[in-house]
Formats: sequence, structure tokens, C-alpha cells
Amino acid sequence: MNVEQALADTSIFIGLEAKRFDPAQIEGYELGVSVVTLGELRLGVLHATDPESAARRLSTYQLAQRFEPLAVDEKVAEQWALLVSRLRAAGRKVPINDSWIAATAMAYDIPIATQDNDYDAMPDLRIIKL
Repeated sequence: MNVEQALADTSIFIGLEAKRFDPAQIEGYELGVSVVTLGELRLGVLHATDPESAARRLSTYQLAQRFEPLAVDEKVAEQWALLVSRLRAAGRKVPINDSWIAATAMAYDIPIATQDNDYDAMPDLRIIKL
């Protein structure tokens, strides 16, 4: 069986935590994760307002840590600069963290798995919407 690679963005892990989609939808993919996603999920743990939320978010963060983090290197930096330049030239909003995650997927030439609409306006980004 041929397994397609994909980059899971932060919304995938939050969606799993909130049970917003069936995990079977991503079973056919070999998922990677951005270091930006790891940072966002860790921040969520630190900002939890009660022990129950903190425990749930920590579990989600630990799940994300099981996936291979894709390095932010010069190729990713170049993709990010090109992407942000194109978005700004088109007068579009540039969500900084999402643009780094998108640039990572583009540099590695893999689609991004997401539940987030912020990626819809990003040119040349392949999206798996869950």
C-alpha cells in the first residue's frame, strides 16, 4: 500500500482532542509535524485555566511529539518569504504561524492536513481539509 505523506497542522491535533473528526480520516497518511505546531500546542498547555484542561492539552501535545518534526531550514525560510511576499502583494492577511507551517509543507512538497480556513488563500499549497 502506498502511503502519502502530509503535514498535520495544529488544528488537526486540537480537532482530535475535541473529537471534531474521525481519526480514521488520517490513517492513510504518514504525518509529520511542524515545530511551530509543537510550540502552539505547548503554549496551550501553559495557558490552560484549570487542571483538567491542562491535562487534556498535555496529552494532545504529547501525541504531537510522537510525529516526526520537520526541520525549519533555508529551504523553508525561502518558501516562507516567497509565500508572505505573494500574500502581502495580493493584500491578504498573513497569519504568521500558519504561514510558517504552510511554508514547511511547501518546502517538503507535501500537502497540509488541516481544519483551518487560513490556508485557503495560500497559493500553491496542497490542502487536505478534514
